[in-house]
Amino acid sequence: MNRRQLALSLCATLALSGHAVWADTFPSKPVRLIVPFASGSSPDTTNRFFANELTKVIGQPVIIDNRPGANGITGTIAGLAAPADGYNLLSVNVGTLAINPFLFPKQKYDPLKDIAPIAIVASTANGLVIRPDLKVANAAELIAYGKANPGKLSMGSSGTGTTGHLSGELFLKMTGASAVHVPYKGSSAAYTDLIAGRIDFMFDNLVSVSPYAKDGRVKLLAVTSAQRNENFPSIPTLQEVGLKDYEMTTWAGLAAPKGTPAAIVQALKQAVDKANASPENIAFNKQTGIKAVAPMTEEQFTKFVEAEQKKWAALVKSSGADTN
Repeated sequence: MNRRQLALSLCATLALSGHAVWADTFPSKPVRLIVPFASGSSPDTTNRFFANELTKVIGQPVIIDNRPGANGITGTIAGLAAPADGYNLLSVNVGTLAINPFLFPKQKYDPLKDIAPIAIVASTANGLVIRPDLKVANAAELIAYGKANPGKLSMGSSGTGTTGHLSGELFLKMTGASAVHVPYKGSSAAYTDLIAGRIDFMFDNLVSVSPYAKDGRVKLLAVTSAQRNENFPSIPTLQEVGLKDYEMTTWAGLAAPKGTPAAIVQALKQAVDKANASPENIAFNKQTGIKAVAPMTEEQFTKFVEAEQKKWAALVKSSGADTN
């Protein structure tokens, strides 16, 4: 289906849904995508690439608007307060929808009641990485060292309550190893100290890990998914190392403010699904270790997030991060 055919299809969908006014005009101007994280961050990088693909599909520019702060809460609130007209989209992920409600129970939005879900588009595993000169050859040796030397290892993260932090807390809980958590304001600072030897190990998503691991600045010991990642086929999973049932993945998607016309949401969903299936996006995902997520209905989206909330809520509580 070419761009003109897609536009006609979207118009037909809108017209049949009783929104004839949209049929002749949507989209007639640039679309804003609010990313509640800083420019240059992993969410920003992946959203910028996807925005380019979505631009090709809808025939209008999709412009990134970074609104970082408070673990994504600042930008999420800004996105939900934007006009519900189809021209304002919000980047959502495991942190903003499934972790923050329990990490910051007083946050000013309800992840499922205040959004119009469009799609979960991608997921990725985290990687366990160490400083290059740490004298351990694999994850099993890191575990053994952490158990034999309580308090001597330091575990960095991109921030308290992030998936990297919580992946590490689950790792320590399941292994009985000991480490001091050192939170940073973003992964860049954490990598700087990891490479310099000021911290010993950390967990981070493979999109961020990849460039550091591939050029040897850090050493990748394991991945947190149930299966090996095709981008790093020689790297074992933590399940293979002996941590039965250990599985942690992060995911990201798009939503609109609540009240966005249902026909517009459906039209955007079709466009997002098409962009997600583009050869360019598939190639980008393969290069970065991202896995595409099959299209979901609104009901499936909601059930998926509810299941994720249950999983992460328990981990936030056990880690003690919910006291922050």
